[in-house]
Amino acid sequence: MQVFKVSMKVLKRNYPSILIYLGIFLGLSLLFASQGSRQEEEYTSFETVKTPVAVFAEEDTPLVNGFIENLRETAEIKELKDEEDTISDALYFRVVTYVIRIPEGFTEKFMGQEEVMLEIETIPGSAGNTYTDLAVNSFFQTAALYLAADETLTEEALVEESVSALRERTPVEVKSQNQQKEDGYAKFYFNYMSYSLVSILVLGTSLIMLVWKDKDLYERTEVSPLKRAHISQQKYLALGVFTLLTWVVLNGAYFVVNAQSTLDLRTLLHMGNSVVFAFTAMGMSFLIGTLLKSRNAISAVSNVVSLGPSFISGVFVPQELLGSGVLSMARVTPTYWYVTANNRIASIGTLQEAKTQSVFNFMLIVFGFGLLFFILSSLAGSRARRN
Repeated sequence: MQVFKVSMKVLKRNYPSILIYLGIFLGLSLLFASQGSRQEEEYTSFETVKTPVAVFAEEDTPLVNGFIENLRETAEIKELKDEEDTISDALYFRVVTYVIRIPEGFTEKFMGQEEVMLEIETIPGSAGNTYTDLAVNSFFQTAALYLAADETLTEEALVEESVSALRERTPVEVKSQNQQKEDGYAKFYFNYMSYSLVSILVLGTSLIMLVWKDKDLYERTEVSPLKRAHISQQKYLALGVFTLLTWVVLNGAYFVVNAQSTLDLRTLLHMGNSVVFAFTAMGMSFLIGTLLKSRNAISAVSNVVSLGPSFISGVFVPQELLGSGVLSMARVTPTYWYVTANNRIASIGTLQEAKTQSVFNFMLIVFGFGLLFFILSSLAGSRARRN
C-alpha cells in the first residue's frame, strides 16, 4: 500500500490549504443556502401592499367620507395640493400611483340612482392599480345593490351596510397531495454542495496526481514490482478516502447548522444524490489531475469547472429563471442533473410518488458521467505513458 500511503501523506502535508478552501466553500454554501431559502419564502408568499392614492373630494358627505375610510384598508391616502403640476409630478415620481377626484353633486346623483363617474388618473401599467380599482368598484357597486334593494336607506345606513358586507371574508383552504412542506434550506444547501465538492476535490486530487508525475518518483514506480493496475487501484483508494471525508464534513455541517433537520426520506435522498455526485466529482477530478501538468493551473481549472456549471445549471440561479438555451447547454454537465434531482426531491412527499422514480433516473445519469470521467482519465493516462 505504498502508493496509498504516499498519496495520503501528500494530502496531510497540504491539509492547511485544503482546510482553508473547505472552510471558505462551506461558509459560502451556508450563506447562499440561507439567503436562497429566505428569498424563496418571500417569492412564494403573498402579502397585500397598500397603493399610494390621492383623493380630492369636492363635497363632504357621509357617502364620500365612508368611501374614503373604507379605501384606507387597501390604500395609503396621500395628502397633495390640488394643483395640476403637483399632481403630475407626484404621478411621475411615484409619490402616488392613483388619483381619485369626486366631483360636486356626486352623492346626490348616486343616491338618486343616476349614472355617475369618478375622475381617475393612474400610472399606466401599474400592477398595484388593479387592487385599487377593485376596492373602488366593490364599494360603489355594493352600495348601489343595497340602494336598489331599499331606496329608503339613508347615506349613513348605506355606508354601514356596504362596509359590513365588504368586511366579510370567505375562508379558503388549499389542499395538496404532497403532505410534506418543501424544505427550501435543504434544497439550496445540497445544490450549493456541488460547487464545494468539485472545488475541493479538484484541488486535493490535482495535488496528488502532480506528485506522481514527478520524473524521479514516476521512474522509481515504473521499475518497482508493483503492477500498474495495483498502482491505479491504490490511487483510486486514496482519492476515495479523501472524497468520503469531504462528503462527510459537508453533510455533517448541514445537520449542525440546520438543527431542525431529521433523517427523513427526503434528507436521505438528498444525501444519496450527493454521494453519487461525489463519485462523479472524483472522476472529474481524477481526469483533470491526469491532464494537468502545472501546480499553478490548479486554482484556475478548479474555478472554471466548479463556477461554470454552477451558473448555468441552477446552483446560483434557479433553473426556473434560466433560458431554454442556457439549460440546453447545461444538460451536458452532471451538475444540471444533480440540481434537477435535488429540486425534484424537495417537492416529493412519499416514496410511492412517481417523482421518486425520476430522481433515481437523474442519479443514474450523474453516475454515468462519473464512469465516463474515469474511462477518459484511464485513456488519457495510457496515452501519457506511451508518450
